[in-house]
Amino acid sequence: MSDHKNNSKPTSPHLQIYRWNISSITSIMHRLTGVALYFSILGIAWFIVYYTYNFGSISEKENCECLTMAIINAIFYGAIIAITFSLYYHFCNGIRHLFWDIGKGFDLKKAKLNGYLVIVASLILTVATIITTVYLKLF
Repeated sequence: MSDHKNNSKPTSPHLQIYRWNISSITSIMHRLTGVALYFSILGIAWFIVYYTYNFGSISEKENCECLTMAIINAIFYGAIIAITFSLYYHFCNGIRHLFWDIGKGFDLKKAKLNGYLVIVASLILTVATIITTVYLKLF
């Protein structure tokens, strides 16, 4: 029988010793934003159907100045911002993956750089969209 003297070493990486890097974070975020976009489409479809068949009662709910409607509106706008970021992030990281498919950007420095670039570009596009929307709504 073989003698196992080094039982203190783990046999595979564990979360306690695993060091996160930008590529693993962007990969996980790409999957999460894909799932978020899928469920947001279901939510948007439900929203359209709901307000299509409850058209008469919309004006009563919009005129309410109660705390409940303020909370619902805050959640709604937060969800819109999250969906917008998810859409831009998934799009930008998809372009990154297309470059990887043709063999570009696999160098460790380039992969790290374009990982950060994807996150920054997604944030900039999200903020630009929000600013544009608010500007167009106000003026």
